[in-house]
Formats: sequence, structure tokens, C-alpha cells
Amino acid sequence: MDPNGARRDQCRTWNPSVFLAVVALLLGGCQNSPASSSVEPGREDGIFVVATMSVFADFAEQIGGGHISVTSIVPVGGDPHTYEPTPSDAILLSSADVVLDNGLGLSPWFEPLKTNITGELVVLTDDIASEARAAEDRLDPHLWMVPDFVAGGYVTAIEQALRDADPANAEAYAANADRYRAEVRDLDGDIAASIESIAPENRKIVTSHDAFSYFAERYGLDVVGTITGVSTEEEPSARTVSNLIDRIREQQAPAVFFETTINRSLAERVALDAGVILGEPLYGDSVGEPGSGASDYIGMMRANTRSIVTALGGEG
Repeated sequence: MDPNGARRDQCRTWNPSVFLAVVALLLGGCQNSPASSSVEPGREDGIFVVATMSVFADFAEQIGGGHISVTSIVPVGGDPHTYEPTPSDAILLSSADVVLDNGLGLSPWFEPLKTNITGELVVLTDDIASEARAAEDRLDPHLWMVPDFVAGGYVTAIEQALRDADPANAEAYAANADRYRAEVRDLDGDIAASIESIAPENRKIVTSHDAFSYFAERYGLDVVGTITGVSTEEEPSARTVSNLIDRIREQQAPAVFFETTINRSLAERVALDAGVILGEPLYGDSVGEPGSGASDYIGMMRANTRSIVTALGGEG
């Protein structure tokens, strides 16, 4: 994936709704967001795909190959729960042939930007929404953390969208999707085998936010607790943190894990006060930086598995 994002000519048509969105965002002061995405001239050939976050951009690149250009609104390492959109994002969406969004309330900031979309909006979880479960007072949107949901849901949705947008290359998209599904299903088997090496009494995880419940259920792990809920927007109270520390001690969870999109300081404090180790960082809401070994979905899931298995005393 091009880390800077290949983008089409932003001035190809006049769109009044885009202008109004830009004005609104400027008045709202969001243009200085540290997670802002720059708008650059893109290539003129092929299908232009915009994803709301980097994991979905990777899915698109795996299926689209050289027939598409892809960019992510939330940059690698950014938090899709709390991202603040910029004026350039409204313009970017108006230039996309296909826009990929998770749905299930993952990114509330995306809702007002939808009016700028002139291409096809694909809600990636539409066909697997029945798999989503409520966590506290909202649905848990992190279905991509289970490879089987990726193979059966996300990949299929993207394949169909690309075939609809570019029928001339439909066979290529189908072949790429079939190849990638096979790779993702192999990944599922490898993760399951690695988790099996952890002693049953140690198959307990504590994470910085509730992004791993589907992963835990799929592979037989027990989520002892999380510092925040399914969104990172909330700030945990002192009582919440204290209760979590007590649970970690009572249930003898071996480690606390933090995620790359979240400040590690609170997780460090929880681990220290509970008397357990702080595991290597996990990738949940973003792939890793280039060179990290986790710069695509399969790499990030393998990195997560190694981190969990190592911290819980298994064999990586």
C-alpha cells in the first residue's frame, strides 16, 4: 500500500456539498488535527478506492492489485474511533469510485462526511452483521479480528464492489479474492495452533480497549477485562481501573496488552500495579508501519499471535 495514498485530481468537478463540508470543517477548527490526511494528485487510470482505515485499505489492495489505487482516511497508527476529519477528507471522498467503511458504529466522525460520496459506499459488515454482539450499550464493531469473518464477509464485499465498478477486470478481482481468502483461512489455522500451545490456565488476556473479544472467543481465550470499552473515546474512572487490577490479581492473568493506536502509559500502570508483565504491543485498529512486520492484515495478526503466545507462556 502506498503509505501516502494515491489520490485522484481533486478538482475534476464542482460539488457544492463538498464546498459546504469544507467550510463547516474549517469553522469547526478540525484542520489542525494531528491525524489529518493530505490530499495529493492521484493517478487517472484504474479504480480509486478510499477506505476509512488502514486495515480495509490493505484488504482492497490485496483484491484490487494493480487495477486500483487505494488510500486510507485514518493514517497508519491512527485511531479510527477518535479521528478528527479534515477538509481534505470531504474532497477525497468526492473523488472516490468506491468508499469502504466498516459500519457498526466504528467511526462516528464518518457519518456527516457521507454526503460527499459520489461513488459507491460499501458497508463491509452488512452481510455479517448478525455476527456482531452488543458490548455494554453498543455493538462491538471489531469483526475483522476474526479471519473467518474477513474471508466470508469483508473480502466478498470488496470483491463485489470492485467488479461492479470495473467489470472489465472482474475476473482478476475474483481470482485475487479467491487467493486471499485461502491465505486468510490458512492464517486462521496457524493462529489456532499457536494459541493451543498456551497452558489452559494461562489463556487470559487484558487489553487496553475491547477490540479482541471476537478474537478471544474464536481461539479459546478469556478476556479478563479491558481498560476501556469497545470505543477508545471514553476515559476510565479510577474505580474502573482499580476494579480491573483486582480482577487481574484474582484471576491470575499473566499479562496486560496495549494497542499501537493507544497511549501505553495507562496499560503500563495497570500491569505494574497488578504485578504482571506488559506484553508486546498489539495491532487492532491499524496495521503497522512499513518494516514493522505488521504492515498488512496477515502480518499484523501473526504479530498479535506471537505477542500473546509469548506473554502467556506458550510456544510461538
